[in-house]
Amino acid sequence: MADAKVTMPDKEALQLQEENLEKKNKLMYPIVITVLILIFAVGFIYGIRLLLNLEGTFPPAVLTEGKTAVPESGEELLAYLNGVVDNAVAEKPALHREWKFRVEDDSIETDGPDALKDTLLFLADPAEDAVSGSVEKIDTAYGEDVSDYLWKPAFAASDIESFTCDYIYYRCKSCGEESAEPVETCGVCGSDYPYQKHYRDDYSFTVTLKNDAGLAARLFTPSTDQVVSMFRPAVEPFAALSDIRSETTALTIRFRVNRLTDQLKELVYHKDVSASAGVLVKDEHLASETAVCSADFTEETVFSFTWPAMELNKHEITLAPGKKDQITAERICDDPKAYAITWTSSDESVVTVDKKGYVKAGKLTGSEPGKATVTASFTFNGKTYSDSCDVTVKVSVEYMQINKHSLKLKTGGTETLTAKVASDNKGFALKKPTVQTVTWYTTDESVASVDENGTVTAVAPGTATVYALSDDGWYRSSCEVTVE
Repeated sequence: MADAKVTMPDKEALQLQEENLEKKNKLMYPIVITVLILIFAVGFIYGIRLLLNLEGTFPPAVLTEGKTAVPESGEELLAYLNGVVDNAVAEKPALHREWKFRVEDDSIETDGPDALKDTLLFLADPAEDAVSGSVEKIDTAYGEDVSDYLWKPAFAASDIESFTCDYIYYRCKSCGEESAEPVETCGVCGSDYPYQKHYRDDYSFTVTLKNDAGLAARLFTPSTDQVVSMFRPAVEPFAALSDIRSETTALTIRFRVNRLTDQLKELVYHKDVSASAGVLVKDEHLASETAVCSADFTEETVFSFTWPAMELNKHEITLAPGKKDQITAERICDDPKAYAITWTSSDESVVTVDKKGYVKAGKLTGSEPGKATVTASFTFNGKTYSDSCDVTVKVSVEYMQINKHSLKLKTGGTETLTAKVASDNKGFALKKPTVQTVTWYTTDESVASVDENGTVTAVAPGTATVYALSDDGWYRSSCEVTVE
């Protein structure tokens, strides 16, 4: 006799399955939530620790001195200016010369009605354009003789009252804010590290000359009388001018030079003039009699130079072994596409470069980074121009931390700090960096000293910051040391 098999109705079986599933779900919800909370907590704590460890990078400023030292006397300044002008005449860069006339709107005054002053302000802009356009602009091609167009300095050292040279500036290591003067604490990002000293590529000179009528006549063309004659046609359709008087108030020369090559980039002859005249506006509703009006204006002759050159968009790159990057090259000449670029690598076992500037890193063969120089060049007007990019092949440091961020010691006590570097910016050493060394520093040797191994010695009561900089990437991590 066959065994009897007891079965449940299908409806009851489904109901039981649903109840079991509901019980499992009730158990799963708190488990999932607990796991998520733990993940969030661990990630939050790790993130906070990461932020605390990451102080940024602090590369040292490379202060390359200029080809010629900054002149210290009027005689040295004049000799330098004559030298860079002579160089431009000899090398024949492209030259653009333009004369500019500008009225200082804020200086316009009149003893007439306010409507007259408003009219003069309205006329100022078209008058400026008309007068400026009265003097022809000059442009020369590369290799063309510029001696007929470029003014040589027709003054003596004794004509110089003073001069300044601007090329030094200071920059916050943390946020990049710049200042013309040293700054101890950044007011933008709050960093308490002093601004770092930097040099600009150009010397920017401002030379104040004696306000002498003979000097003004020698240096400046057109003359003030010629300017007045050019100004009349621009204004007289609207107003009659009488009793025009003018006085030169300042003579200035500005020039900008690439301090690494002594190539003149800009030369400006600047004259400040104060003028007055009787003005009768040709509008019977505005004024019925002549009013005395005055204004200040400036005259500038600007010489701008463009030198043939090869310019790369990058001058330093770092590549991991086997990786690629592209360097782009700009030919500065009259028809860039007509001149072929030649690319070379100083060591093809380190990096190779193709005809489009694509650079590929080779394999590291030792424990030191690989180094090579990629150069692009072209020949123009019988001269070769080139520019280079230094390429380093290595596994870079992207993270650094030291094991303590605060330390208390008694005078004479010691403790050794340790530093960790990694090739991942989250602190995971997926690959060991090629350069793993760090350099130790202290902000106050009289409070706490530190040796090359990170051993801190308490010298005297006080507070100092001991920090390490990774020798690759200059990542910084600090420890506040309190000596009791």
